[in-house]
Amino acid sequence: MENAVLFLWDSWTILGRVVAFLAIIVFALGCESIAIKLAADFQRWRHRRSEPTIEMIERKREDCAAILIPITAPAPLAGAMLARIGRTLDYENYVIFVGVRTHDEQTLAVVQRAARRDSKVKLCLLEARDTVSEGRVLNAMFAAARQFEHAHDADFRTYFLQGAETTIHPLTLKLVNWHCELASVVQLPLLTAPRVSLPTILGGGIDDLGEQRARELQLRSRVVHHLPVGTMGLALRRDALWTLGHHGEMFDTRSESPVFDAVRRLNERGHLSTFVWQHDRGGRVIAAEALAPRTYGEAVGAKAARLSSRALSGWQPLPGNQAGLWAQYFSYRDRRIVPVAATLGLVALTALAAGALLLAGQATPGFESMPALIEAPWVFALLATNAALAVAALVERVILTAKTRGLVAAAILPVSLAAAALVTTHAVLRASRTGNGKRTENCDPEKGGAKPSRPGSALTLGKTRITDILVHSGALTPEDAKAAHAYASRTGRRLSLALQDLRLADPATIAKALGEKLGLEFAHLDGPLDSHNSVFLSRHEAERFSAFAQRAEDGSVQVYVGEDYAPREWRALRAALRRAGVSRPCFRIAPLGEIAYAIRFAGTAQEMAIEQAIAVSLMDGPIIEGTDRAIRRQLRSPYRRLEDLLVERGLIAPRRMRMVRRRIGIGGPGLEEAVCRDRRIPPFTLAQTVREFNEWRPAIALPTAPAPIARCDARRRVPVDPRLAA
Repeated sequence: MENAVLFLWDSWTILGRVVAFLAIIVFALGCESIAIKLAADFQRWRHRRSEPTIEMIERKREDCAAILIPITAPAPLAGAMLARIGRTLDYENYVIFVGVRTHDEQTLAVVQRAARRDSKVKLCLLEARDTVSEGRVLNAMFAAARQFEHAHDADFRTYFLQGAETTIHPLTLKLVNWHCELASVVQLPLLTAPRVSLPTILGGGIDDLGEQRARELQLRSRVVHHLPVGTMGLALRRDALWTLGHHGEMFDTRSESPVFDAVRRLNERGHLSTFVWQHDRGGRVIAAEALAPRTYGEAVGAKAARLSSRALSGWQPLPGNQAGLWAQYFSYRDRRIVPVAATLGLVALTALAAGALLLAGQATPGFESMPALIEAPWVFALLATNAALAVAALVERVILTAKTRGLVAAAILPVSLAAAALVTTHAVLRASRTGNGKRTENCDPEKGGAKPSRPGSALTLGKTRITDILVHSGALTPEDAKAAHAYASRTGRRLSLALQDLRLADPATIAKALGEKLGLEFAHLDGPLDSHNSVFLSRHEAERFSAFAQRAEDGSVQVYVGEDYAPREWRALRAALRRAGVSRPCFRIAPLGEIAYAIRFAGTAQEMAIEQAIAVSLMDGPIIEGTDRAIRRQLRSPYRRLEDLLVERGLIAPRRMRMVRRRIGIGGPGLEEAVCRDRRIPPFTLAQTVREFNEWRPAIALPTAPAPIARCDARRRVPVDPRLAA
């Protein structure tokens, strides 16, 4: 009996410590929410004079816009929705494309009647193969819009996505028409309207693009320019769609969230996204308003789909060191539901454990009463602070809901929040199970088109070693991986460079594995290198970071890197790109030899002679078999940087080489000059290595074209300097 009493006392003491730990976590989460709101208010105050007024929006010239309304389910309100658009929309230059399944006769008849009444309504028939996925539906809708452009000599500047049960504000297209000149993707607030079947779910707790997150989304659009967009109330500019079509299909037919995936690809290529929160003259928010889900199951499914695409998806990695601090923080905000759900689950388990211990104490003979669960004053202070923060947050949300949705919605907001908490809990469980199933399916090598995933998950992207990826793919043996690790730990060389020094894998394989580790796209730098390619970074800065920036065909600036950097170096590279006028770089991984070749030979007479030789070889009989791009890859892959030659020959330590690279500035000295000034390197061996580096030429290089050289006599001439003799 005494043992049972002691066990209850010890369990109660441990439970008190758990309560203190939970109080600290909840307090930290509350302080974070307050900090992000204060930062958003400060940014809004700074930009208070830059927002357009309603008069400015109304006076702007109207560009042609296309409203796309895909209907893939029974929509009894489609006719009323189309009539409302034609009756209330304050815009003239637009066309509505309504996609309807061919076998949905009821909706088809409704849309046909609406098209006869309004010439701006165009019917798009969706075949059975087009309705397999959401991506196929959107691709078919955009194809119909392009056909209309060719047939009627139209030119749509903006494409606006709307749902079958969605209403829009009369000034929606006016607002989109203004902001689409400033950003390629414009997301309007998306509010949930009540439905008779679920009157309590009014969007107060389940809306991701509603009033409770408006300030955060505005801050996000100003500092990182990319958003977790929705599938409705979204406007895409014409050039953004052209960029998506240039790189393949506009919307991925295999993705469960094709719109979110497409906007993410646009952001990676430098296109800007913005969130617009503006009131009309009457104080109403200019937003899209969608009806709530019909059933509880539909609400859980919709919430789980959003969580799966934004927080728990395997294809959406955490940004690595190449992303800025704000980008990394907002990536955490997308996944914040995970620690919040874990905390709430732990709170529920703690309450159940406390109740179980109280019942066990009542049932144990000789046990009088439990001691105080919390004795420390600071824990009481934390709990009181958390309660005050919770009450303040609830009052704030009630006020915001009253301003946005009305007093009725604000009155039942606590009930809506309780229902939304139940929906979110169920959605988190469903999304986590779905994500595990997807990863298992993708790991099955017997299924067609599926590739075995690399070790680790999306939440550990960037932490997996490059050797683990190569061993998992079969490109490297475990013995070679151990040798690379031993060499890297002994010399301080990075693993990717250690694999290159030991010749354990070819440069393209190493670059592909590095791209998978960092979550960056792999590409060969195999195009012609004229004088316009390297205008973004000076040669000294390009040598410091081993990075090459060039303008892509879609207008974005692609920055090719061949190795991973420390966070400090990533920030320095971004600062150098900002100084060059590149605020939205699109990072890619390329073989290090191709990048170094481009840095040295881009825009030189040597490279022009090589291009002429390639053209002649392709016309008169190839000197090297293959296309022009394959020939360039073969010519550039053997190129080695001077620093790699010095490290391989043991003339300089890798750690000291990194220090030398950090000293390189915009105006110099260059990498070769900085290395040659190092008095710790034997001068004669250094001169021989530099001479071999300068004499390197591609296989079909012409001897008449000079190339940039590394100089050993870059310092001021001093008669007693023994290096001058070398």
